Amino acid sequence: MKRFITLCALVAAAIFANPDTAQAQLRIGVNGIEFDDSFNPGQTVSAQPIISVDKKENSTALRIGRAGKSSIPSYELGWNMLSNVGYAPYEGTPYGEFFNIHNWKSTQFTVNLFGFSAYSHKAKVGLSMAIGIRANNYRFDSTMTLAKHGGMVVPQPIADLSTRSVKKSKFNIASAHIPIELVFGNPRRFAFSMGGYADLVMNSHTKIKFQGGSKDKVHNFPVNFVQAGAVARFTFYGVSVFCSYQPTQLFKTGRGPEAQQWTIGIGF
Repeated sequence: MKRFITLCALVAAAIFANPDTAQAQLRIGVNGIEFDDSFNPGQTVSAQPIISVDKKENSTALRIGRAGKSSIPSYELGWNMLSNVGYAPYEGTPYGEFFNIHNWKSTQFTVNLFGFSAYSHKAKVGLSMAIGIRANNYRFDSTMTLAKHGGMVVPQPIADLSTRSVKKSKFNIASAHIPIELVFGNPRRFAFSMGGYADLVMNSHTKIKFQGGSKDKVHNFPVNFVQAGAVARFTFYGVSVFCSYQPTQLFKTGRGPEAQQWTIGIGF
């Protein structure tokens, strides 16, 4: 999964940094529709002879690829905090309240690979969508990790701490990320946007990293396949500050701690 995220990040960086990269744009104007290469303005292809090209500033534009008026950034870095943590499934067990994370070490990293936007220059209102990948990391104390027992998530002390030192212990959820936001203002200057997202979980695992470089991993925990939430964002000259709330539970009902998530972060 780490290699896949690195590859996608390199692809996204190449798309946004290389001016010769071909990206399709479909523009809807008051007089018609055009399909062109955004980095080769001289090459314009019309789907039908009756479809015309409109370049007026008051037009409504739909862009596919590198969306010029999208509020959704290419890269996001956030910090996770859990709320409403409950342990009803563990009543009568000796586990106690174990799902405690380090907030400022529990991070969220998102790479939005493809963007879509519809924007009205006249009304300064738009709609932004994207498809990307997201990794949520939940950092634990260096003496414990998670395990699966009887189909449930349980805490587990890390063994052999007397002979090896733990550098970090965390739980990771990797997802396909699909956000949609309603934009007010101009994202290239100043804008406010709000909307929601759905994350489709591809993998979940614990990771223990020891001093010296060795690692232990356990995969496929009983997390909910769909992680959905709401987001609000302020954008200023391409840099954004966002806050999101995820009301869906991290784990399947009765199989893990009850936990919802807040995230604050920045986007570029």
